[in-house]
Amino acid sequence: MQAQAPCLLIPSSSTEPGSDAGAPEPAAFRVDTPAPPAAGAAAEPAVSAAAERATSPIAEPVARAAHPGWTASLLAERQAADLRQDLARFGVGVGLAALYGLALGARQGGVSLVQHAAGVPAAMVAVACLGVPALTIVLTLFDAPLDPSRALSATARAAAATGLVLGGLAPAAALFVVTSGAHETAAIMGLIGLAVGGVIGVRVLLHDLGAVLRPDRGPLTWSGTTAALLGFAGFAVALALRVWWGTLPILKGGAL
Repeated sequence: MQAQAPCLLIPSSSTEPGSDAGAPEPAAFRVDTPAPPAAGAAAEPAVSAAAERATSPIAEPVARAAHPGWTASLLAERQAADLRQDLARFGVGVGLAALYGLALGARQGGVSLVQHAAGVPAAMVAVACLGVPALTIVLTLFDAPLDPSRALSATARAAAATGLVLGGLAPAAALFVVTSGAHETAAIMGLIGLAVGGVIGVRVLLHDLGAVLRPDRGPLTWSGTTAALLGFAGFAVALALRVWWGTLPILKGGAL
């Protein structure tokens, strides 16, 4: 059997005499051509793909990373000194430290709440007002490139770090001091929290002040500035303990 080639019937363009010119073409001879795509049809997939990438879970961490949180902004190191921001940051640290004082005063309640809320940040204020200016003067004598604005910025950042630690420990401190049966246990737990916050604050302060010191100024200058920083650390710890011992009734068994 021989294969037959398919025949394609093409309608004639001429109209037979007597035929109806307005009659539609037979279905067998009508060829339907697809309609051209709309002008914006090709752009819709690209727009939808871009929208999916913008709302995808991978893009969310990137967007959040571009906007640092409140804690990161509070502890961020600033190149240019800003008196208003530094004072605000110092005030936030003092306020958070006062929360820890309220937690310690919850054991006795009443006036003890006010005493502890004022006594805990009092040590931070004492170190900032007495210790930091003296350290700045000593470092200047050793030709350290340290100006008062830099010292204020470092002090504010250290106060914010101390306040964040103490504020975070406040709920646990309140639980321990309220549920402890012995006054000595409550005092020890409260003092541990104060020590942790104070050490972290002094460390941040020494780090920021020591960042401006360069060993290329000579071994005598480097040794003198290092000794000054270590001496300040000991002075800050002793001063803070003295202020806390004199203002916090919980460290004396509840009696002021």
